[in-house]
Amino acid sequence: MKKTSKTRNSHFAASFLAACKGIGYAVCRERNLRFHLTAGAFVLWLRGYYAFSPAQDAALFLTIGAVIAAELINTAVERCVDLCCPQVHPLAAAAKDTAAGAVLVLAVAAVGIGIRLFWQPQILLQIAAELLGRPQSLLLVAAAVAAGVWCVFFWPTPKSPNEENN
Repeated sequence: MKKTSKTRNSHFAASFLAACKGIGYAVCRERNLRFHLTAGAFVLWLRGYYAFSPAQDAALFLTIGAVIAAELINTAVERCVDLCCPQVHPLAAAAKDTAAGAVLVLAVAAVGIGIRLFWQPQILLQIAAELLGRPQSLLLVAAAVAAGVWCVFFWPTPKSPNEENN
């Protein structure tokens, strides 16, 4: 049977929806992913104060995307290890720890890239002056930080009967 373009498109749509479902699963269950998403959102907000070149923007977007993708891969590795080895085993722990280590290495590199891009004291002072000079802006940033803290630390994590929360 020959695949029609409608069949190919429906497979493409199904795979796209499955990917979105996987991202939603990880967002709901993984605190570290919520941390990286929150940090990425604040970095993108801060970016609005800078005049980055296209190459700098590309480095920033790729860095944010890479950290989030690494966290998603780490989640997949952890779930696969839990499925294959529900009991405590040193090799299972090593696999999970190594995947988490990969995320840590990338996150540290991302911090270095962020410092390199954003460390411009005159712009940072302008941002501080703007926030202090406009209390409504400072209040808005404080509310965003509070929302970010809630999302990272207090988000209600769903549990399924066959799943342990790591």
